[in-house]
Amino acid sequence: MANAQATLLAELAEDQATGRMAVIYDEIRRFSGVPYVSSLQRYLATLPGVLAWAWDAVRPAMVSGVIPETGWRLAREVRITPAMHVPAATLRQWDVDAAGLAGIRMIAANFVRVSPVNLVMGACLRHLLLGARPSGAGFAENWTPPAMLAPMPGNVDPATLLDVQRAVLMRFATEVDGAPFIPALYRQIAHWPTALAWLSDVLAHRSGAAETRAAGVAFRTAARAAAEDIVAGLPAVRTDGAPDEATAQRVLATIDRYAETSPQMTMFGQLILDALPEVLAP
Repeated sequence: MANAQATLLAELAEDQATGRMAVIYDEIRRFSGVPYVSSLQRYLATLPGVLAWAWDAVRPAMVSGVIPETGWRLAREVRITPAMHVPAATLRQWDVDAAGLAGIRMIAANFVRVSPVNLVMGACLRHLLLGARPSGAGFAENWTPPAMLAPMPGNVDPATLLDVQRAVLMRFATEVDGAPFIPALYRQIAHWPTALAWLSDVLAHRSGAAETRAAGVAFRTAARAAAEDIVAGLPAVRTDGAPDEATAQRVLATIDRYAETSPQMTMFGQLILDALPEVLAP
């Protein structure tokens, strides 16, 4: 378990991105269909030149819709046993009103949409970092991304929570690149601590369950197979600006860690949507 007081995984926050990074962040949001740059890309942005090189490499497959549509298609095949339905009365006991329910559902919807994109994008970068040298014709850029989802409330800083609330949040912590990492799905839902405690209880035996592991492995394996074909169709990737060997190994380890959490974010985000009512009547 990661130390709750340790510094979290480094990132370039969205409101701190300027120049080329701001342009890349904007495109990531637009072609992922979410108003949010995921922690994977925010982490890559802290490594000199890495995000710019990575985005230049995979951009043809993003703006054409090949990566997003592949991720969403594969995600539709991933399912785990649903959680019990949460009645409206229980939500009220949690002090979750209609706006809160809409907020939690929007968080889940964002991760159901973005996590498969990150999984396939990461798989493509993995092939490139392991030596793939594409020389394809590229992809037609006539794709229209889906309408962007509504914004999320933002990640909760664990240090701002009460001890008991922070302890619940830290149940979801793992480690990436030697630093504690809490997937943003949970940091966002932490705005509603009682709802997060419910999710922690629901997932207590699911995260390591055979069903969840098998679904995650199948999703990851399918994404890597699809990524191999996508990378083969990419135009030649520039070698100048590519990460050096030590940095490449750090990026590969991070991508592999995200390849474990991204399927979970997809499955658990859908579990939330299926368990909660769509609206809370007054």
